[in-house]
Amino acid sequence: MTRRIILALWMAGLIRAQSSTPLKVTPSSLSFAYTLGDAKLPAAQTLSVSGPAGGTATVTASGGLWLTVTPASGALPVSAKVSVNPTTLVAGVHSGTVTVAVAGLDPVVVAVSLVIKSPPSTLAASPNPVAVTYVRGDANPSPVTLSLTSSGGLLAYSVAVAGAAWLAAAPKSGAIFPAFPSTVTLTVNPAGLAPGAYKGTVTVSAPQAANKSVTVTVNLTVNPGIPTLASLWPSRITQGAGPVTISLSGGNYFTGTVVKAGTTALTASYLGPNAMTAVLPANLLAAPGDLSITAENPGAGGGTSQARTFSVLSSSPSIGAVVNAASYLAGPVAPGTMVTLFGTALGPDALATFSPPSGGGTIATTLAGARVLFGSTPAPVIYASASQTAAMVPYGVAGQTSVAVKAEYNGVQSPAVTVNLAQSSPAVFTASGNGTGQAVAFNYDEATGAFSLNSESNAAPKGGIVVLYATGEGVTSPASADGQIATQASPAPIPTATVHIGGADSEVLYAGAVPGLVTGIIQVNVRVPQTPPAGKAVPVLLFINGVQSQAGVTIATR
Repeated sequence: MTRRIILALWMAGLIRAQSSTPLKVTPSSLSFAYTLGDAKLPAAQTLSVSGPAGGTATVTASGGLWLTVTPASGALPVSAKVSVNPTTLVAGVHSGTVTVAVAGLDPVVVAVSLVIKSPPSTLAASPNPVAVTYVRGDANPSPVTLSLTSSGGLLAYSVAVAGAAWLAAAPKSGAIFPAFPSTVTLTVNPAGLAPGAYKGTVTVSAPQAANKSVTVTVNLTVNPGIPTLASLWPSRITQGAGPVTISLSGGNYFTGTVVKAGTTALTASYLGPNAMTAVLPANLLAAPGDLSITAENPGAGGGTSQARTFSVLSSSPSIGAVVNAASYLAGPVAPGTMVTLFGTALGPDALATFSPPSGGGTIATTLAGARVLFGSTPAPVIYASASQTAAMVPYGVAGQTSVAVKAEYNGVQSPAVTVNLAQSSPAVFTASGNGTGQAVAFNYDEATGAFSLNSESNAAPKGGIVVLYATGEGVTSPASADGQIATQASPAPIPTATVHIGGADSEVLYAGAVPGLVTGIIQVNVRVPQTPPAGKAVPVLLFINGVQSQAGVTIATR
């Protein structure tokens, strides 16, 4: 009897020892990272599961179809592969879980995060290369305007000229605001140069840009008459169009200049030494492809210009995402918000930006053949390209909870996507262009009236004034007009704007329209409070009508 009791107790202890073996899952959390547009998906990660011998584990993923795990079950120990597919997901943090369960034991939940970032801003300079032809004895060539653009946030830049004493560029530094190109004027003084080919470079450097710098090659040809072809307008059309008249801009044209598409001479009209038009016949536009356009001055001393590409397109527009242009986050947007559309065939291959009307006026709702429709209302278009277009949400959508958005290019519309609406959706522009990090901010010197870019090396003093830029304020009072270029500060600045710097309430001196920019982009002048600790990355939050701007935006204070 005693032996039987001892054996029973020993077996019970063994069972308890077996069942007390814990369920162990490593690692305890998983994190994946992805940048929009990257062709390579994040690598799969492995969960190691151990527990009672002979036990069976089930492994399940939740949070979205973008998260998968395999195998779904197996005898312990188990190695489970966790994979993510960010395709079609928008920028931001996406969360999910992987749950591991074994009968009789508490399940283990592993948190999974997928951080999707927007690509950094890219610096672009146009035209590039620049070709200048000089005929000896003529007046000096006209200055060339170099257009500097940023694909996202504000970029501070500097300009350096090398390899040519005859080439100059001004200004030497500046800033490029999103959707508002900066210009650098290139001047050529060929005095004393013998006939021949000359080359100089203009390097535009922007440390915050993804590509850091752009080198523009300037080619000067001193001879009696080779024409230049700087640009075409338009530069693309949908296949099947009838005859299309294109405008050629360049130099050294005359009445005998011949315009060609490949080897086909076109019917051309001479407008002046720097401009011509030519007609592309329907047969050249029947199939998709690229046409090489040149201008040729026949005869002695003449020659053929550099080629420009005219594209015949066949694809229809498609919208992949609609995000706030400042935060680069998807979500509800307010009337007047600047938004960015990502997709395909949204506009021309080369970035097109609007030309601000002189003395105010409104921004057009069509740019280089591109339009954005909110319901049936066309939106003012800030810039347009094949993969990315920015527009201002029409104020007329106020009162609705959502709106159907379509992109249109050369009369062909995309399928609609639904965008939710809100009274306000504030977001602060950042120097990185992805909605996080250093804000687009300027320090204001009350003594001198000078502005300087806020940065780690140029922090704002406590008690000093910092100027921020944002969008998403919503409907204003008095009402703002769609696409209106502000000519003065708002007569009635937004009354409900508040700012927290380092978590402390800050005195808002002004919050309203920015003279020279489109209504819907606002300027917020705020005084840095005395209480929060100074630092290189002090958090900044903007509140409008109680709605908070995106987290992760900072300024430097001292």
